[in-house]
Amino acid sequence: MSKLFSLIGFFYKTAFKERSKYPYIIISYIVLSAIAPFINIVVPKYLIDELMGDRDVNRIIVLVLVIIFGNLIFAIILRILNQIRAEYEDWFGRYFDMMLSRKAMTMKFSHTEEQKTIDAEKKAETGMSWYSGGIRGLSDSIIGIISALITLIGVVYIVTRVSVWLILIAFISVVINSFATYKINKEKQYVFEMTPAINRYYSYIYQKIINREYAKEIRLYDAKQLIEKKAVDNAKELNKIDNNCASKSFRWGILGTVSLALNYGITYSWLGIKAIKGEISVAEFVLCVTALETFSNTCLTAIIQNVQALLVKCFFMGAYTEFLTIDDDVKTGEKKVDIQKNHEIEFRNVSFKYPGSQEYVLEGINIKIKDGEKLSIVGMNGAGKSTFVKLICRLYDVTDGEILLDGINIQDYDYEEYKKLLSVVFQDFKLFSYTIDKNIKIGTSENGGNIDEAYHLSGIDDWVSLLEKKGETNLYKNYDSNGVEPSGGQAQKIAIARAVYHNSPVIILDEPTAALDPVAEYEVYNHFNGLIKNKTAIYISHRLSSCKFCDKIAVFDNKSIVEYGNHDELINSGGLYSKMYKTQAKWYTEE
Repeated sequence: MSKLFSLIGFFYKTAFKERSKYPYIIISYIVLSAIAPFINIVVPKYLIDELMGDRDVNRIIVLVLVIIFGNLIFAIILRILNQIRAEYEDWFGRYFDMMLSRKAMTMKFSHTEEQKTIDAEKKAETGMSWYSGGIRGLSDSIIGIISALITLIGVVYIVTRVSVWLILIAFISVVINSFATYKINKEKQYVFEMTPAINRYYSYIYQKIINREYAKEIRLYDAKQLIEKKAVDNAKELNKIDNNCASKSFRWGILGTVSLALNYGITYSWLGIKAIKGEISVAEFVLCVTALETFSNTCLTAIIQNVQALLVKCFFMGAYTEFLTIDDDVKTGEKKVDIQKNHEIEFRNVSFKYPGSQEYVLEGINIKIKDGEKLSIVGMNGAGKSTFVKLICRLYDVTDGEILLDGINIQDYDYEEYKKLLSVVFQDFKLFSYTIDKNIKIGTSENGGNIDEAYHLSGIDDWVSLLEKKGETNLYKNYDSNGVEPSGGQAQKIAIARAVYHNSPVIILDEPTAALDPVAEYEVYNHFNGLIKNKTAIYISHRLSSCKFCDKIAVFDNKSIVEYGNHDELINSGGLYSKMYKTQAKWYTEE
């Protein structure tokens, strides 16, 4: 129960903090919702008494007008309050969505690659919006409970003046119906627990069907049948779970319907007999029937069903708060980083294995990268080159050993300050559906460089100059039909321009020319010294010709550095690097 109140408290504390008038709207809505039913419960009793008695026309007109305008006024006010509620709650929906997005962007990088985190995010998203209705769904249940409790007090007072048994019978009927509703909700919870992985796979299939990047493969390799089969199999699995839930829910629904029917039958029979015997008037008969219907349908049923709904909604919304509580604290120190100072990076006996894995991907790495040094990292696929870069970037922290910046563990530096040291182009870099300029300037502050220089050094300036809006042209057509679709090489140059523009002391290029043609690759290499200037550079590439531009080369193999030196030294040593280089070279020299 404490968890329930804690959950409700979290959402309302956040809501009240962001929109201070919201609680007054809720309270007003509760009070008016509780009072409104009594117009149709009490006033008709006096109207019938008047019709059966004196039949005073003026009194009859007044009572009719009270019913008409009372209902009208309450309906208008409640409609206005509901509209104001909706505006607040729509805003809250966007706000809580942003909290979810912010969490996804700020959590530890290691979590983003864990399947359990991916599932948790999907549950948080669907639980908050699809199943619970978000803050609006929560408010609907709480308003329903409190307003029904207030109405219940007045209704019980009215009915018990005739018979306590009628209240008891109605109570039993509502309990049975509510139990049936509870069982139906349990089935929904089961579906919620069982479907995230299936829905994720279904979304994957759907995205691949509509994604233009896959259009050629789907057509040329006739992948349509494979995708359709996977989609059908996935749909069958979803339908099996949904149909099982629907079947059980139907049976419980029948039980609830029967209990309510018996309640109405007993109520009307009992009151009808009393009216025939003259123990109650026709007006009192109508009053009691209306009050009992309000007790059963509006009050008790509303209370029980809203309590159940509240529990279910909190269950689903709990997935949201659980996702927000995932540990996202990157260990950070307080030491500041002097961007203008010369820096030396050292790996001291570093070993690393990914979270949840027992196998090391790097072992015993020892290397110093001096200020202004150009280091090329080479090796076979899976040798740990990209992992090496991730450790420098603190996307992961080392398992054993330590990484030092100027002799101090990088975890002792302020994390936000440390990140300013690095400009990185990852092998799997991403561009956003924003303008070219925004893609390049993204995240920069006062340390940003010259964007024209970034265009030139990356070799993208000629292409940008041909565009009508130049750097203000949007990439892709996600929300701009006039957006451009850059080729793989153009996209890679934009990513390189981003790294250049950020003007950080250390630049890391992971396969920066993989998508470039030989001419474009030559241009990047030709601009290499201008691109890097006097910065420290770490360069990863499968094309070993790039190593000639570097001061040092580290050869990774079998999880460790097996060779280290400059190009000539490693060629003359006749080791792994020499073998790899000569193997590549013969494809360019043999006729």
